[in-house]
Amino acid sequence: GPPPARRPRRGRPRGRGLRPRARPGVRRGAGMGRRRSRAQAAPKPKPKLDTMFDCLFCQTGKAVEVKMVRLEQIGFLKCRVCGVSFQSRISYLSEAVDVYSDWVDETEEANFRKDEGVPDVKAAMNASKA
Repeated sequence: GPPPARRPRRGRPRGRGLRPRARPGVRRGAGMGRRRSRAQAAPKPKPKLDTMFDCLFCQTGKAVEVKMVRLEQIGFLKCRVCGVSFQSRISYLSEAVDVYSDWVDETEEANFRKDEGVPDVKAAMNASKA
């Protein structure tokens, strides 16, 4: 008659090639059924912010330079063309654009006060000293 049907083997499969067997007590990879964690992705470079801006007074592009003196908590702003300058207090979070925007706000406010006829506080103080 026909040869007897072969039953599938039970237990550990044999003959896995020349691969070394895992030794008990020695961890390889992530160990005990855990997934391997992926390598942490490198942080993306921060976008660089401008330190050169357009002057409000002489309209020259990229003529206003901002310097931050963090130890003294002061931001300096100066135009290379017309020489206008400004300074404001900064914090550890401040950037050059913050000093520039303070200057823009201060200039707009001074123009508004001049248009409204409100006396300028700094001008009044300088006049009282003389």
